[in-house]
Amino acid sequence: MNKSPGAVHHPFPIKLVVYSLAGFLYLGFLLMTLSSVPFHPDESTYIYMSRDLDRIIAGGPCVVCWKAGNESDPLQVERERDSPLARYAIGLARIVAGISATPSNWNWSAGWEQNLGQGAVPSVGLLLAARIPQALLLFLAVVLMARIGWQLGGEVGAVSAAVLLALNSQVLLHARRAMSEAGLLFGMVLVIAILLERKESAGKLFRVFFFPLLAGAALALAALGKYSGLLMAPPALAGMFLGYREDSLRRALLRGLARSGVMLVVFLLVFLALNPVYWCDPGSTLSAVIAERQSLLGEQVAALRLAAPGLVMDSFPVRLLAVPYQLFFAPIAFWDIPNYAQITAASEHAYLSNLLNTLTSGGILSLLWCTLSLSGLTLAVVRGARRGGDGRMRILVVWFLSVFGGIVIGVPILWQRYYLPLIPICTALSAVAVAAIVNDLSRRIRQSRSGTSDK
Repeated sequence: MNKSPGAVHHPFPIKLVVYSLAGFLYLGFLLMTLSSVPFHPDESTYIYMSRDLDRIIAGGPCVVCWKAGNESDPLQVERERDSPLARYAIGLARIVAGISATPSNWNWSAGWEQNLGQGAVPSVGLLLAARIPQALLLFLAVVLMARIGWQLGGEVGAVSAAVLLALNSQVLLHARRAMSEAGLLFGMVLVIAILLERKESAGKLFRVFFFPLLAGAALALAALGKYSGLLMAPPALAGMFLGYREDSLRRALLRGLARSGVMLVVFLLVFLALNPVYWCDPGSTLSAVIAERQSLLGEQVAALRLAAPGLVMDSFPVRLLAVPYQLFFAPIAFWDIPNYAQITAASEHAYLSNLLNTLTSGGILSLLWCTLSLSGLTLAVVRGARRGGDGRMRILVVWFLSVFGGIVIGVPILWQRYYLPLIPICTALSAVAVAAIVNDLSRRIRQSRSGTSDK
């Protein structure tokens, strides 16, 4: 093709420079505004438990093992309740910064001043250091979401997916705190990014071994971020069967089963390798984890029935309605229970004064995002239901059903951050809708110009 003699040829693609600059600006925004995020007492617990990394370095991984008879040990109870990724990330950040963890865990039955006196309130420097790894994980999640959007809708899909996740009001609040939400989001989008990255030209070894290996490792990271990351297991399994087209149903089933087996083995290996709590007695540890999490949920429900009965949802119709409300229309929830609302009110007011923190917290943009999500889900169902339909769309549908169903069944309380796992799938579906709209408009414009030129 002949090139215009007057054309200017840039050594690097301009778009790559622009997008890279936008990414660095966003990362800078995340890091520079960490101190403006209002404090949540659960951050104190994660910082306190981050001493597990110090214990492992000093005494080896088995020092944090679950042990029968230690049911009254508060450290073991916390390890039963939460996955370790946030603890390790915060611990690493502290060690690099040369800062010790809080000497005491947060006591929810005590007042702010009492917790402050016991050393449970982290210093400004400690809190900032603990939040840095969460900001980095959030940034990586946005980058991966852009890749997912690219696979679903090209450049338009990539930009829309990245922007929708990066500027989501709930994500900006909860995923910048020193808690587990950023690790959960990162693990979830990593699973899908790997599932959609399959190459039709890949050899048999990659299809049967390396592809499920990567998916299994990503699924383990999602579960290590937070146990609700296990909601990614159904779409991951679906990806083992839908990721590649086979020339017969029998071969598709056999290779799907083979990939699923590899994925499961790798998941277990990675999850156990990075979670030494399970090393001494995996079976009993798993039973204790399930029992403690059920007990915690029961305690939360019982406490809310007394303090705020309207936050307990006993019927499934109410839980179904709670999903769109919490995702699209509810105001930002800085806390779950208002024990310390008067103390944190000033920082919350200052946080809300920044427009970037509230773009999807109700209003026209939230309604638009809701519409795009529903439109994208409709498109995914239609495209996936066709004979020989798009496997990527089918994976999206399974992803949505898994997370949506898990939350409706497993979340009986109206706490906003428990609905956070639905944000990535709604973001991906919105990217599908935006790409379809833009592509349709582009096609109409081309047809209009073509028709005009023919006259």
